[in-house]
This record gives sequence, structure tokens and C-alpha cells, in this order.
Amino acid sequence: MIAGLAELLSRIGGTSMKRNLASLDIDVFARTASIFSAKRATLAPEAVEVVAGDIVRRLAQSTTGTPNFDVPPIPEESLDAFCDALILPDPDAALHFIEDRRAEGISLPGVYLGYISGGARCLGERWERDELSFLQVTCGTGHLYALMRALRSEISFASRKFDNRRVALFATVPGEEHGVGITVAADLFREAGWEIDLETGTEHDELVAHVEKTRPHIIGLSLSTKHRLDALVRLVVALRLVVPGAIVGVAASASVDAEHLRDLVDIDLVFSDAPSAFRELDRLMRLRA
Repeated sequence: MIAGLAELLSRIGGTSMKRNLASLDIDVFARTASIFSAKRATLAPEAVEVVAGDIVRRLAQSTTGTPNFDVPPIPEESLDAFCDALILPDPDAALHFIEDRRAEGISLPGVYLGYISGGARCLGERWERDELSFLQVTCGTGHLYALMRALRSEISFASRKFDNRRVALFATVPGEEHGVGITVAADLFREAGWEIDLETGTEHDELVAHVEKTRPHIIGLSLSTKHRLDALVRLVVALRLVVPGAIVGVAASASVDAEHLRDLVDIDLVFSDAPSAFRELDRLMRLRA
């Protein structure tokens, strides 16, 4: 996340200053907030707490190693007010707060370095002091994550465009015991002219570090059992923080309901077979080129 944010802000620092009033992607915010709400309702509290901790830690550290920008200091009372808005059950409170700051002229680096990172630190500090309930913590982290995703309209404007190169990372979800299916899929894609980076049996932190280093545009994940849904949820959240513009798809076993997967996990595609995967990836790549 730290390296990715540094690259992102270095690309958009000058441009975003001229586009201070560009709107957030409201549809992405609403969908992501809804997906995070489904996580709270579906996953065990321990799994949700792990995801929340990942979000707070990564976003709170995101100022480290970033370029210097002329970002005005955020008053403590404004940051406290933002944190208060984040922990409300209604996600629109946090959304409207940031929209108001954007209307006042704060730049995208100001939102990231001031409010997103600062809000994560504020949530983490309140969490450590046991000042927040489990519902408040998970609401706050979910809304913070949704805000980060909602900035995608400007991220897409500034970050690397898809160049139609057929290059992808394929990986098994951490904890998966079998990688036969995704290995076969990798071979099929290679025969079709794709360059596939295959990772099987890789643990969560190692896989996220690999993604942060290689920054793939396309990521395909294999899920063979619904018992690893919590690991998939955690992994995709981390991937969205590291490479927010990547296309992320999941190939799941027949025992996992595709609609439930879309409602629970922040993914772009559910792959049913190789031919449909080829078609859907080509379609999305054309849209983003």
C-alpha cells in the first residue's frame, strides 16, 4: 500500500490540484459499503476483526514514503469529526463529510494524506483505547475502505492505463491445499498467448508483498471451498488497497454460489470456465484501455 500510494500520488499530484472538485464515484462507494456490510453479517466476528485491522494498519501507514505535497494540516477537531462520521451506521455521513471537504477545495493528496490516513490512525487509537464497540470499529473501517474505493474515478484518470498486454497473476487463496485447477487454467491462458505469473500455496502476507512489488493489472484467484471465504475476503481487501485499479476475478468451485460471492467479496468477475474468462477479461481490458 505504501509504495502503491506513493506512485499514485506522484502521478496525480499536479493534475488533481487542477481538478479539486472532481466527484467521488458514488456507485462504487455504495456498492463497496454494501459489500462490507455483508461481510459483517456473514463472516465470523474474528474474521471481520482481522480485515478491519488490516485496513486500519495499511491506511494509517500510507503517508510513509510518499512524495512531499503542499497539503494543509488537518485540524484535530476536523479529523475527530471525520472519525465520528465514519463510525455511524449510515455510510452517507462519511461520504458527505469528504464531499464537503472536496467542495472546499482540498486536493486528492489532501484527502489521502490528511483524512484517509488520519482517519485510519484515529480509528486505530480509539480502538486501542477500547472507546469503540465492535460495530463502530467495523462500520468505520468499512466506510473508510469504501471511500478509498470511491476515489477510483480520479485514480483511473491518473494511474497507468491498460495497454492490452495479456499479463496476469494467478494465485490460490491462502490456505488452499490444492492448486491443480489454477495450474491448468494458467497453462490454458499461456497457450492462448498470455503471460501468467503463477503463485500457489503462498501465504497471505507473502502474496500481498508480491503483488505490491509486481503491481499486476489482472489478478485471478482460485477458491476451491467455501470454508476459505474469510481468507478470500481478507486477500481481496488487501489487493484493493495495494492495486486499487486492478481487475480481480475469482474461479470458485461449484459448491460456492456465484451471486453470494459477488455480494460478499469486492471482485470484478466470477470465472466459470476458461472461454468465458477470456471473453470477460478482453471486454474489461477494452473498457479500461
